[in-house]
Amino acid sequence: MKKIVLSIVFLFSIYATFGQEIEINGAYASSSSKKFLNNFECGIGYNQYIKSKSRIGISLLLYFSTTQYDDIYNSTVDGTSQYIEQIDPNNKRLAVHVNYAFNLINNPKSSLFLGPEIGLNYFWIIEQYDRIPNGNITGGHFSSDYSKNNKISIGFLFEYELKEVINKNISTYLSIHPEITGFEKFGTKGSHNPMFIGWLNFNLGIRYYFLKK
Repeated sequence: MKKIVLSIVFLFSIYATFGQEIEINGAYASSSSKKFLNNFECGIGYNQYIKSKSRIGISLLLYFSTTQYDDIYNSTVDGTSQYIEQIDPNNKRLAVHVNYAFNLINNPKSSLFLGPEIGLNYFWIIEQYDRIPNGNITGGHFSSDYSKNNKISIGFLFEYELKEVINKNISTYLSIHPEITGFEKFGTKGSHNPMFIGWLNFNLGIRYYFLKK
């Protein structure tokens, strides 16, 4: 995992010297999973313009989710008892995204992009939780700490860019990224985690141009 991150950072440093465009961003993301219900994200990225109407981009994003939630689910032992838990999470997600975007509108001061996106994801689930006694389920205070690695995601981006903010080399952008990621393996026994998680990401960022498009 560390080798992957270091390789990406190294590539970003090369692109910053010889490439066209780098970016930093912050974001808010919601998902269909309670473990990642509300997320805040920071990231870096690079875009290479292939033609006047298309580009390829790569980004490294780190998500943080600390919103408390309740979880109720049936026991797999007797089928009638329920787990009732109050959970305090400190969950994280690291995502590497690659996209290919088409420039639908390219004005001197603004652009509009749309395109598909694919990603590789790493999840860290670190939670403290209180379980309420119920039926054959004993109560108490518990913790969990595990990871999910190499999970594929697919989605698309829709982005509006405002050019030449402050000077000709700096622009800002707002983008929306709906996506679906894998999470639990198919047919895993004893787990109530979903196989897939749906996400809706809202990114706000700033870019610097090293070469004029």
